[in-house]
Amino acid sequence: MKTSKLVLFSFFSIVIGAGYIFWAARVFVPECYTQNDLIRYHLITPDIIKRVPRVSNHWYFLSQTDEGSGLRTNEIIFTNVKESDVDAHIKQLDAWINSYPPRQEMMSVSVEKSNGKLEIRVIRYDMGKEK
Repeated sequence: MKTSKLVLFSFFSIVIGAGYIFWAARVFVPECYTQNDLIRYHLITPDIIKRVPRVSNHWYFLSQTDEGSGLRTNEIIFTNVKESDVDAHIKQLDAWINSYPPRQEMMSVSVEKSNGKLEIRVIRYDMGKEK
């Protein structure tokens, strides 16, 4: 009887330990999701990224943490952007960032090509709590 309890205890300890390690390491895996993924959207997306003006009908979110520095970035990525509209959208997003009340937020706008199509990214940088 003692042996079976010890085996059962050992088994659950290993499962819980492995689950904790998996969960802790998961922080460093990029999370890519859409607004339709309600749980991730509400838990991961900072309010400032939720409020970014939508400059395209197609967008998704990316959240990732750099393992070494601890820098966390949250992005909203607009896809299917016409090349003729890019400059106007960048000006609109830059103006929104510069007029956003909490000036302690560190954000940027960038344009990238992915699979031959333009994407506009609004990136929020977070180094964690100030010390």
